[in-house]
Amino acid sequence: GTKIQNFQFIRTPWIPKKFEDMFDDFPTNFGSKPPEKLTEYLGGETFEGKIIEALNAEYGEEPYGANLMYNNQNKQYATKTVYDKGTAPKGGWIKYVHVIQPPTYLSQGFGRVYLKVGTYMDVPIAAFINTKPDDISAEFIDLPSGAMAGEEVQVSVWLRSTFPKRETTQFSWNVTRKSDGLPLTAAENQLKFSGGVAAESGEIAISKTEKRRLTVSFTMPESDVRIQFKVNEEGKQPEEVILDNNVLDSNILGAVKLIVPRELKLPYDMLTKKEKIYLPSSTATLQLPDLPDAKWIGTATGELTVTNLTPELLRDFEVHNNPQINEASSVITRKPIVTYTIRRVDYGDNPLGKKWLNLDKPGVPLSKTGEVHTEGSVSRPYEYKRYYTVCTGEGENRKCEEKSETLTGTATAKFLPNTVPNTYEMYVYNGMKDVPKREYRDEIEDNQTDSVVKNLFWTNEPYPYNVIRWMHHQDAEGKKYDWTKAPGQYKREFIQQASGRVEWDVKSSMSDEYAQARDAAAKSKNNKKLYDKAVFATDKDLQEYDYPIKSGYYFNPAGSYTFTVTTEVFKKEKPEDMTGDHKDLLNSLIKSFRYETDLMFINNKKIPVNINNEELTRKGGGFERKPGVLSVKDNKSVNATPLITVLDRSKDSSRYKKEVEEIKHTDKRGGDSDTFWKMVLEGYSESYTLGKYTNYNYREYVEAGQHMYKITETSTITIVVNAGNVPLYTHANMPNGKYYIKVWFDQVDMTVGGHAYKGLKTLQGIENLDSIHINVVGSMFDDLNN
Repeated sequence: GTKIQNFQFIRTPWIPKKFEDMFDDFPTNFGSKPPEKLTEYLGGETFEGKIIEALNAEYGEEPYGANLMYNNQNKQYATKTVYDKGTAPKGGWIKYVHVIQPPTYLSQGFGRVYLKVGTYMDVPIAAFINTKPDDISAEFIDLPSGAMAGEEVQVSVWLRSTFPKRETTQFSWNVTRKSDGLPLTAAENQLKFSGGVAAESGEIAISKTEKRRLTVSFTMPESDVRIQFKVNEEGKQPEEVILDNNVLDSNILGAVKLIVPRELKLPYDMLTKKEKIYLPSSTATLQLPDLPDAKWIGTATGELTVTNLTPELLRDFEVHNNPQINEASSVITRKPIVTYTIRRVDYGDNPLGKKWLNLDKPGVPLSKTGEVHTEGSVSRPYEYKRYYTVCTGEGENRKCEEKSETLTGTATAKFLPNTVPNTYEMYVYNGMKDVPKREYRDEIEDNQTDSVVKNLFWTNEPYPYNVIRWMHHQDAEGKKYDWTKAPGQYKREFIQQASGRVEWDVKSSMSDEYAQARDAAAKSKNNKKLYDKAVFATDKDLQEYDYPIKSGYYFNPAGSYTFTVTTEVFKKEKPEDMTGDHKDLLNSLIKSFRYETDLMFINNKKIPVNINNEELTRKGGGFERKPGVLSVKDNKSVNATPLITVLDRSKDSSRYKKEVEEIKHTDKRGGDSDTFWKMVLEGYSESYTLGKYTNYNYREYVEAGQHMYKITETSTITIVVNAGNVPLYTHANMPNGKYYIKVWFDQVDMTVGGHAYKGLKTLQGIENLDSIHINVVGSMFDDLNN
């Protein structure tokens, strides 16, 4: 949309400023000797004037419109003027124009202006003479140098006419595969024609006041493509003198080539890849003009320009083996090498920066193509002789002398433009949100009231932790180096099977405690010391009972009971003392101890009471039974005497043992970690995710500085009933009958403390750990009366 004269131009090494200079550079257009009347055709104009003349004729005051817009883009400029007649950039066109095709006496030439934006613009140059024969001409205006298979290609030509009247002529397109010479078809290649006539061939009408744009488009096949266009090929309809601009052939310009990108697969764990690319050899050949005594007089100068067309992909771009040209040669060859770096971050994935890209299909890579373009030119000065005749005098005195002068010129040659594409396929995978969780046991084995051993299983509380993965860089040979830790996208949770065991035991049963006194009574021994804890009846007729007593004597509660608790849990920090899991379970078990009896006692106030020192209600000649229960929490008995004693680590440190084992891990690449870790890390068979390592090179390690410990604790608790053997006296009026004493453990509420085992809800106790039955027959008054 910018006017031609407003482009920013790059000054070129050589630009002819006069017509004569241009002629010296392109003498082959005019023969070995310039015509003596050559300057007549110039009409006093400079070469600059010929450029402006052609621009005025082709673009002067013409709006862009559809004809001058590629693929109808930038519609907002349709009414803008392409070129204001008679104008030029600052310093004139001659400062910027490279002559590509010089004009002849009869035909128009063109030059090329290279723009700062990395492309170029063709500029017409008017023919030498103002009066030209009528002509129909064709010119490629959109002709890509190459395309990849499957891409759409569009080629356009301008048709121009200088005939005063509208003429109708024949035209034809010929689009063929160079691999086999077969034509492209509409079915296979979506071959389409558009413009003045939407057909492969036929008639087209054109006049002096219009330009016609014809276009062919197709899908690039797996082959180079040759484009040929012909208009009025024989020059018969209408009659033409100039025919060299009636036939166009893309082969002359080397187009349209099949671009086959080099594809490089970049692995999932690669951060950057250095590349070293050997670009195709480029040669420019200078031709010494066919002039008298022509010879080179200096070195060839210029350069092959190597341009990074995709700087957003090809980073740290450097060109090697491509020095500036300054050679005494007419054949200049350059074999440049470029180096650059491909970065993962340029694909939108930046694990080091904690900006992870997540793809729905990690097996499908992200593809980007980098392009490197080469073009350039060389020039070399030469000299030659111009011979001429100088005559003096008139008539018989006229004398002519052959003279010569040395003239100079400059030959120019182009490197064939070339674009080298390379496709880089970046594979991306940054882990799964959740590693598959194992099913752990959450149950209590043998959770019945008659089982003295119970095994507990529960899922340990989860602990989040950070993970890393290892990623690398690659050099130009594909060797991996500089392995780097990259943070994992997701925190992982350490989860394991926790367990416990509770085992109850009777250390000293009531039968053991009362055995001495019972044996003495059975043998009718009258030694008071033998009746250490109870006075059992010695009457022969009462020996049929296990434990016969007469009311009114002392009967001291007794017994010793042990339970062992073992827990195995996992903690993120090493505990200095007992874990809360173990402590709360232990305390709950201690609190669940019960000593129960319905025997009747008398306190110091002569009041009948039960074992809890609660007063009994009279019933008949005796009292109503009221069972009492002692516990660790409520352990005061008759006369408020504490009867329950707990033996724990406070009294004996050997009753508590703790083993702490760190679950080892490493963040070293290839290092091994404990199986417990691998069960919850992605990329291992232990976590059922080995495929992520096999397919995506993804394996996690625990970030250094984090810990996990397996803590095994064992506590042994002994509960002693009446450790001081305090005598309790039964009430003398306790009715005869069968009474009981039993030791049991109540159920435990596992939700206390809110630990991970709270899901187990209830641990059943022991309904009857120890028990005896007491038979009361008579009273102490019977013995006194006898």
